[in-house]
Amino acid sequence: MDPPSQANEMIPYQEEEAATLLLEKVIPPNLLKKSAGDDSCCIFRLPHTLRRVNDTAYAPKIVSIGPYHRSDDKEHEHLKMIEEHKKLYLELFVSKTMRKGVNLSHLVDAVSELEPLIRDSYSEKLDLNKEKLTKVMILDGCFILMLFLVVSGIKYKNINDPIFKLRWILPTLRSDLLLLENQVPLFLLNKILETSKLAPSTSLNEMAFNFFKYSIKKPEASWKKHKNLQAHHLLDLIRKTFIPTVSPRPTQKQCCINISSGPEEKTRAKTLKNTCLSKIRPSFKSNGDQTSPPPSPFLSLIVSAKKLRLRGIKFKLRENVDTPLDICFKNGLLEIPLLVFDDFISSVLINCVAFEQFNMKCSTEITSYVSFMGCLMNTEGDATFLVEKRIIENYFGTGEQVSLFFKNMGKDISISIAKSYLSKVFEEVNMYTSKGYHVHWAGFKYTHFITPWTFLSSCTALLILLLTIFQAFFAAYAYFRPLKEN
Repeated sequence: MDPPSQANEMIPYQEEEAATLLLEKVIPPNLLKKSAGDDSCCIFRLPHTLRRVNDTAYAPKIVSIGPYHRSDDKEHEHLKMIEEHKKLYLELFVSKTMRKGVNLSHLVDAVSELEPLIRDSYSEKLDLNKEKLTKVMILDGCFILMLFLVVSGIKYKNINDPIFKLRWILPTLRSDLLLLENQVPLFLLNKILETSKLAPSTSLNEMAFNFFKYSIKKPEASWKKHKNLQAHHLLDLIRKTFIPTVSPRPTQKQCCINISSGPEEKTRAKTLKNTCLSKIRPSFKSNGDQTSPPPSPFLSLIVSAKKLRLRGIKFKLRENVDTPLDICFKNGLLEIPLLVFDDFISSVLINCVAFEQFNMKCSTEITSYVSFMGCLMNTEGDATFLVEKRIIENYFGTGEQVSLFFKNMGKDISISIAKSYLSKVFEEVNMYTSKGYHVHWAGFKYTHFITPWTFLSSCTALLILLLTIFQAFFAAYAYFRPLKEN
């Protein structure tokens, strides 16, 4: 065989060997496991796209819970203060359980059995062996439960610890315990509480609500109504207390919008240029050659509060409801419940939106609400108007800061208006403001009669116009009448 033919035979072999070497280097992903899309996964590491908007909203301030923020470097120096208290709380917790015949080994055995389920709950591969992971879960789980027991006042009221004496610590702990990256599975807390026998007549949900209700203002009946909620973790538990009871969502699958960094569609630019989210593009799905029915032309985002007023929409505070998300619209009246907006609620909202973006099986009420309020508050004036209408009680900052918060939250997230619990509100508001005499009358009234000064100036202009007309009439009448007599 001649040398060229031998070389040609060697080429496929070399390519096959190179491919084999390439496959040998394939390792399972660590930062986003294959199981991260399963139902069991519920605690996620935030991506850069969400973190760049507000990095501090996702990072713990004083306490690390779970495996994601445990480190001895200078970046986590501020977390060491509470970390030093965790062993004291574990010691206190075990001293109480021993009176019930439960010692630390019983807790270790109970948590060890849950190790596979705990690992499946995190989107990252945890670089902890079984012993270390069990230690972290017991330390953090007992710390959380001890906080709940003390604040709930079930048995332990007189704890001589600065965490309960320094006014700033507990509110900050509440905020840190509702960060998406700072979670442990709720089944873990339930297992430790059940094994400890410390609160046999009280559920974990009730204890958690007693702890968080100091920062979330809700009627007592609303908390009791949710005592049997099933949730993945504490953030999900509190998120579900905000979800209103509404009729089933529409089954339409059209008009799904993606909030992304791509260019805007020219055909939709005119509709969306006045909304809060300038990066929204509608996307419509079709199955092969089958043509799906067209979506409602009104099923899209709404314009700002100021522009809605110009089109005849009236705003009113909705009272006697359990949640700020319970928004309704009827006959030109948009009723929105009170939102007490402060640093705590802003942190809860932004982490709930992040959780809803990760979990495909999770409903998206918080995302829909944030998008709706972001559309209303396109400018500082819109936010100030909602404050004046008592729809927002602002402890967060200026009107501009509130407006920017909601607009920034709308970046790089995906929502489906058709599947949103607010789809009917979006559609009916757009339908009401699309046409009709009330739209023109509202714009005229807003332009000429919104303040006493514009009213006076409009009346003066109208009076001058009438006088001018009368003057012209009588001048013409005096001129033409003699001609008729002749």
